[in-house]
Amino acid sequence: MLSIRPIIVACLIVMTSVHVQAAAHPARDGPGPSGYSDQRAVEDAIDIHVANGELVGIRDGVSTHRIRLGLREEVVWMDARGHVGVVLTDRRLLTLSKRASDWRSRSLRLKENAQDVKANIMISDFLVLAVTPGRAILYDGLVDDWAKKGLPVHDPFEQAVLDNYVAAVITENRVYGVAGRRGRFVAERFLSDETIVSVSQRPHAITLRTNKRLLVFRSQSPFWDAIRLD
Repeated sequence: MLSIRPIIVACLIVMTSVHVQAAAHPARDGPGPSGYSDQRAVEDAIDIHVANGELVGIRDGVSTHRIRLGLREEVVWMDARGHVGVVLTDRRLLTLSKRASDWRSRSLRLKENAQDVKANIMISDFLVLAVTPGRAILYDGLVDDWAKKGLPVHDPFEQAVLDNYVAAVITENRVYGVAGRRGRFVAERFLSDETIVSVSQRPHAITLRTNKRLLVFRSQSPFWDAIRLD
């Protein structure tokens, strides 16, 4: 009679090998938004779906949250990453986070075009940043709250940078830093004839190098640190 013991042992060896290989090669992350360092801090916890005129958000595969779209309201863009998810429609910005009890929303202003907002919206593991021609809007998934900053019409927006706990909005004359759990944007004005050479970021810090200074904004600091280079 043929013994089945060698077959069972062989099967166990194959199963163990497959398990180790899967653990050594986690799922590849999708491309991060422009200006994001793509350093993952947490596992993805939010799923978002559009179904029957509703947004359906699922947290940790267990808790389900629904919100009905308005009549003829159209979804322009949506994404989820880490502990936050975001949906941009032609009327508003909606967010859901692991800490939120339900969907949160902010209406777009009359002059804010959804396609323009789509070009300047970013998401990290905990934060969502959107920049419109008149303001910067941050959703902080760490505390389930919003921070907003008006941008002067005469000071054109140039670029934005986002990481897990910090973000920065750069205009022609200023840079605005904001951090998770801080609740407000902190401004630093550029000097006369000061130009940006490079911008870099880490999960807890953003650094601007100009032709005159190093400007560093940290998640635990209430202001920009400025170091003269001359």
